[in-house]
Amino acid sequence: MPPPESMKVDMSEMESASNKAVAKAAESNFNTALFAAGVAKVILEANLAIPRALMTAAQDKSAEAVNGNEWEWSYTTAANGENYGVRLTASVESTEEVSWNFYVTNSELGYDNQLFFTGTSDFEATSGTWTYFDLESGNEVSVVTWNRTDSEASVTLEVKSDRNDNLGDSISYDFDGTVKTVVFVDVSEDETTTISYNTETMTGFIISPNYNEGAKSCWDENLNNTTCSS
Repeated sequence: MPPPESMKVDMSEMESASNKAVAKAAESNFNTALFAAGVAKVILEANLAIPRALMTAAQDKSAEAVNGNEWEWSYTTAANGENYGVRLTASVESTEEVSWNFYVTNSELGYDNQLFFTGTSDFEATSGTWTYFDLESGNEVSVVTWNRTDSEASVTLEVKSDRNDNLGDSISYDFDGTVKTVVFVDVSEDETTTISYNTETMTGFIISPNYNEGAKSCWDENLNNTTCSS
């Protein structure tokens, strides 16, 4: 089964550093990057928090074989203050691909075995896609493309719905084992913001058209503004 991290962008090091920054007096470049990362996180969580919670709950559940190439999980769990009955199916399409479907039931909300999100993964569950649907309309909300190894990860979210005024926006996350980079494209403002930092030293930079005239703006290991090396 694909891991819940296939739906997650992890920038926790920035948040941890900011909590320690009172004594260090973090300066504007880092703080601007932290704020921009927070905006991206709001969009990510609006799209992926509930699907990720349902997937997390499935990790320790047992499946029943439906036929030779299909399995089914049934369980209940809570997400975002609501209780859901979940039916997860996995179909082996080939020796290289598995299809996943999550259906949810909540009688109070009027959902009865309704498709919530679907996806595909390779057989080793190291790469794949997810498509998330609006439970009211059945329309696509967002699409996620992901890849993972033991030390590296990438996740790209593309927003397909205007229900939160983010239609067309995208967030791309890449972790090479040391450096994490997030690129946030805000279509409504025609802006692209890039944030990148070293998880070991916490040095990094932000490039944003509405900050410092769009120039690359760096911070050092103490989160203070510094001249960019390149």
